[in-house]
Amino acid sequence: MTWRELASYVAGLPPQARVRTALREGREEPTGEQMLLADVYDMLGHVDWHVQTANATKDSKLPKPPKPYPRWWAAEATTKATDEKRLARIENARQRARDRKQRLEQGAIA
Repeated sequence: MTWRELASYVAGLPPQARVRTALREGREEPTGEQMLLADVYDMLGHVDWHVQTANATKDSKLPKPPKPYPRWWAAEATTKATDEKRLARIENARQRARDRKQRLEQGAIA
């Protein structure tokens, strides 16, 4: 099996499959319905806002533009805490590699 075939098999898995979730760092992929509903929610909010703005008088305050629907699937996976943990893991791995190299060198010398 080639890497390309493997990639096509993984792409053909359902969005909630464990392999696809693991590739997205533990976050599930959204379903098509979730993405569509988020877009519809945003569209309806903008239509409502445009109607309110068009019908507002000069003396009244204009409404604020609507906030977009929170798309958890588009949010950044990394945060400051995660970055600090990641840096600590990288530094630990580097230290283990240095220790291994030093033990190998000492074994070769002895």
